[in-house]
Amino acid sequence: MKLLKSSFWLNSVFYTLLQRFSLFFFGAVSYMLLVRAFGEDESSMAVWALYLTILTLFETVKQGMLRNPTIKFLGMTEYADRKREVQSSALALNTFFSIVIIILIIFFSQFLSRLLKSPDLTPLLWWSILIVILFIPFNHYEVLLQAHYQFKKIFIAYLVRQGIFFGGIVILFFFFPRLFTPLHLVWLQTVSLVAGTIVLFFATSPYRLRGYHHDFGIMSKMFHFGKYIFGTNMFANIARTVDHFITASLLSPHTGQKYVAYYNISGRISNMLDVPALATADVLFPKNVETLETDGVGKVKYYFERILGTVLAVLLPVTLFIVLFPNFVVLVIAGKQYYYTDAALILQISIIGNLVRPLGYHFGSTLDALGKPRINFLTTTFLMTVSLVVTYFGLLYFGGRGAAYASLVFNIVSLVVMSAVMKKYIQLEPLNVLQYMIACYKDVFALLNKLRKTKTEH
Repeated sequence: MKLLKSSFWLNSVFYTLLQRFSLFFFGAVSYMLLVRAFGEDESSMAVWALYLTILTLFETVKQGMLRNPTIKFLGMTEYADRKREVQSSALALNTFFSIVIIILIIFFSQFLSRLLKSPDLTPLLWWSILIVILFIPFNHYEVLLQAHYQFKKIFIAYLVRQGIFFGGIVILFFFFPRLFTPLHLVWLQTVSLVAGTIVLFFATSPYRLRGYHHDFGIMSKMFHFGKYIFGTNMFANIARTVDHFITASLLSPHTGQKYVAYYNISGRISNMLDVPALATADVLFPKNVETLETDGVGKVKYYFERILGTVLAVLLPVTLFIVLFPNFVVLVIAGKQYYYTDAALILQISIIGNLVRPLGYHFGSTLDALGKPRINFLTTTFLMTVSLVVTYFGLLYFGGRGAAYASLVFNIVSLVVMSAVMKKYIQLEPLNVLQYMIACYKDVFALLNKLRKTKTEH
């Protein structure tokens, strides 16, 4: 039985990794086409980057209110006979927060465009209202599948969604280059989201309970559980994207758009490297919820240290390569127009933070599983404040490069603070993380040596 559970979990991790790597592949190639299609048009590149940042902020924040509370309540024995009410209440909260987002877009889209000195941003934000509506069923179905460990079906839905968006970009790039504009990209985004939602609709058929019956008591409990995760996600995203917003608003329009494009390149590459950490964090939360019921905090500590060590073992050589050859990486990803610009320096400095980000992802999912979302929220709020302050003064004193220097300071502070918090709640031992990381390299070398000996014998 234990082996079966272990295999099931590994299967979940496998498909989550596939999902993340498909996002990585489609995202990387799409981005390479994007920067080459926009060429010297840094304004369009900056507008698209700002639009994606804002939309991602809205959706990630909303997911914080929905994902973890829904998974936790559906997995609690207390609500085993009330799953329909839990599902209905989750959908009601989903709809409510989507309406709030739409209202914010309606009233503040023009203000944001003026603040960020990007007038072309307004029509994109207006069109995003439809995308926000489409995300209601998409997010709901995705969470239902996560709660039932159906990561293979989630992978298929994302593969369809990303594949259609990628295919559209390829067609525009090679056959209709004049239509390669941010607005047409938003239209492609809409079509791909519809397709992904249809796939999820059929995939959730065994888990969608017929009928709608929300319960205000359950909604209230889910809200109170999720409110800290909501705030955590909001502040965490602000901390990660503050360089875009402050750069666009603080510097002159031309300089601001140029450096937004540079920071977007760095952010895209960083997001690619986040794949292993995000994939394991997606699975770790429901696994930790289950583990607490059966094995206690000690097992949670083991999973945290082991997974973090493994992820760092993967990231370290890649990060070192980027630090040593930033111009080459920028050339491959973004093209010759960004070669030997500040984009390489910004990437070189910022990428070091990727060794800290896995700690952040697993930090949040572990604290939420332990029932400590308030601690996660307070920690993230403090770190967001640090990020805002150091980024503002970094840009003020060092110009466009300042946000990169600020990110280095922010990541050092994050490492110290999050390690201290995890020491308190799960008795985190950094030395164990290091040992697990080294053990990964030993296992790889042992495997390679075994393969070499086998080849020699034959």
